[in-house]
Amino acid sequence: MLDLHEYRVQRTQQSTDHSSLLSTIVIAVIAFSFSESVVLFWDKIPGPQHLMSLLTSAEPDDKTPSFSGDRVGRAETAPLLKVCLTADLLGMDPDKDIAPGVLLEILTAARAQGRLTRVFGGGSKNSAVKLAQDWAAVTDCVYRANSWNLCDIDNRALAVQAANTFVVQVEEIAEQPKASAADQSEVDALTLTKSRVLDSLQYLARNGVLISSDFAPFAPSTVRRILSDNKPEENACTK
Repeated sequence: MLDLHEYRVQRTQQSTDHSSLLSTIVIAVIAFSFSESVVLFWDKIPGPQHLMSLLTSAEPDDKTPSFSGDRVGRAETAPLLKVCLTADLLGMDPDKDIAPGVLLEILTAARAQGRLTRVFGGGSKNSAVKLAQDWAAVTDCVYRANSWNLCDIDNRALAVQAANTFVVQVEEIAEQPKASAADQSEVDALTLTKSRVLDSLQYLARNGVLISSDFAPFAPSTVRRILSDNKPEENACTK
């Protein structure tokens, strides 16, 4: 007769053997499946050089300039207005104490009135040229200033408004039919100032002093193209 204790020991040993065998089979199947996948997809597994390139590309580029915070303020309070826009420029009495912000509002209103007059068929070529010349003087002054001046958000707002307004004016005058166009010498002078301003804009765009988001969404196509072609290489205003 089989001893009960001996029977239990035999059953336990058999169960253990079966479990071990089953575990071995499962491990063998997994290992075989894994090795088969490696063989099938070996050419798709990235090599050491590729892995290094992935790790390198994931690292942030310290050379990419960053821009944050409020970048564009109010042109009416720009410190450069005191230098670039005076009463005598607009034909007013220089002895009168007129705030530069008020002078800018007058110049801006004149531009708006001139556009309305042109839409309804009024006005004269002389008034359009005179207004463009006033904006040329202001814009040229702003863009000739040291670039660090435009790190001030109000001065930057003035630079944006001046460039947008002046460039459009010059292009409108240059596109007029010859019969109604301004004197060629006046057009040439305005075009020369425009070229000088746009050259300065290229430099300021590369230095990150002026970027495309500063001008959006009202920049003329000429200005947008320059900003698109001259990506910022640094943020000079953080130095």
